[in-house]
Amino acid sequence: MLDFSEPAVWWYITRSSAVVAWVLLTLSALWGILLKTRILRGADNPEWLKVVHRFLSSLAVLMVVTHMASLYLDTFVEFTVLDLLIPFRSSFEPFGVAMGVFGMWGMVLVWATALAMDRLPQKLWKGIHYLSYGSLFAVALHSGMVGSDVGTPWYTTLSIILITATSLAVVIRIVITRRSMNAPAQSASKTASSVATTPVASDNSFLARVSSRRQVARDIVELTFTPVDSSVELDWDAGSHVTLHLGNGLERQYSLCGDPAEARVLTIAVLDTHGEGGGSSWIHQNLREGSEIRVDFPLQNFPLRPHRRYQFVASGIGITPIRSMLTSLPASREWELVYLGRRREEMAYLDELKQVCGSRLMVHVSSEQGGRLDLKKAIDPQAHVYACGSEALLQELEAIVPAERLHLERFTPRDRSDEHTAHPVKVTWQPTGQVIDVPTNQTILEGLEGAGIGVNGSCRRGVCGSCEVRVISGLPAHLDSVMSDEEKDEVGAFYPCVSRAESETLVLGH
Repeated sequence: MLDFSEPAVWWYITRSSAVVAWVLLTLSALWGILLKTRILRGADNPEWLKVVHRFLSSLAVLMVVTHMASLYLDTFVEFTVLDLLIPFRSSFEPFGVAMGVFGMWGMVLVWATALAMDRLPQKLWKGIHYLSYGSLFAVALHSGMVGSDVGTPWYTTLSIILITATSLAVVIRIVITRRSMNAPAQSASKTASSVATTPVASDNSFLARVSSRRQVARDIVELTFTPVDSSVELDWDAGSHVTLHLGNGLERQYSLCGDPAEARVLTIAVLDTHGEGGGSSWIHQNLREGSEIRVDFPLQNFPLRPHRRYQFVASGIGITPIRSMLTSLPASREWELVYLGRRREEMAYLDELKQVCGSRLMVHVSSEQGGRLDLKKAIDPQAHVYACGSEALLQELEAIVPAERLHLERFTPRDRSDEHTAHPVKVTWQPTGQVIDVPTNQTILEGLEGAGIGVNGSCRRGVCGSCEVRVISGLPAHLDSVMSDEEKDEVGAFYPCVSRAESETLVLGH
């Protein structure tokens, strides 16, 4: 049994926690690099890989906390709490200890902002994320200057391995950045047909150029966008969508249908609904190669979770998010695609999918096969079903597939008006303490905007998820169609454009 009154015990804990923390920090950085290059995507889909990345970084922070606690409790070298938290305050090896303090604060900041990345502007958390390389450098200096095992063969070998791995990670990251910055150079040299919107600078959006346009089916055009600013980094996973700020004043959301591994481009496919004054018609008529338009950074409301077996169901233009999911599936997973359409010439990417999917593709063309597919017979009773398409299709799937195995992406909101009777609600915005009285005839989003609180609002129909805030206290009445109510309650998500409150008060925040 350990005797914690013995200084040697704390010395061993200090040594081991420091070494483990250094190894985990290096592994976390390397894992992040591999995620960025998508080298690992053959092992599993990005969602699971990101969970591993967060686990490694969280464990590294825990080991650092253990290291600092053991230093404080060790009587051999007396450190105060301030010595461990403030650089250059310690009288013992002040520079070496300061490097450890800098490394610790950098790690904590990167870790905390990574956990809150969905609530922060992408440019902000990405910029902070680069501190991980500075933390690694500081930790290496700290370990080399104050480590009690410096000079021993095993410690020297470990140091060489970790420092070499860190150096390679930085070099790879620089190469990736330079390649991505040079990638759009050819398309950027084209003469822009200036159909740009009147862009307003925002932390949540960027100016993009149409680098290619092609027809992929009757009334469906594929557009590929590249950031005008070569320093803009795009990080998205299958199932994400973007908001386009159109020149006619409208904002429209479109699922990304490209390969998430192509980090410098965003691809969408737009069906022209021929609606008067609509967004799709404006896009078809005005966006050409070289056109510039403001685009919001990708949002994720339809993630591809790790499962053993998948079944994808798409109707019409609903094939777009499913197409990106097929590029992200690891080879070890079992899957099939059910693709529904009224006419073959209206089904985007049909020929391409035949080649990609082979026998895993089931195509049902209602004009050729005498009506709708019998979904009860077509649905795999063991698979997790990912579906996007018409509301009729999604409602039919909701009646067939258990909720725990069904994952949906909606283009139009469900009618949930009969689920709640609106009443006045007192909303408190936690970050500022403002209290807003929202009457029955006003949405909570409008109330927040009227009080000068900056909350994004795009579709305003409870579909896109851009207005997401967090419920701090109170009982929400979810009336949106972004995700299941259970998922929203689990993470505290709330969409004030359509949702209201069961309680008389509601406290919201970021």
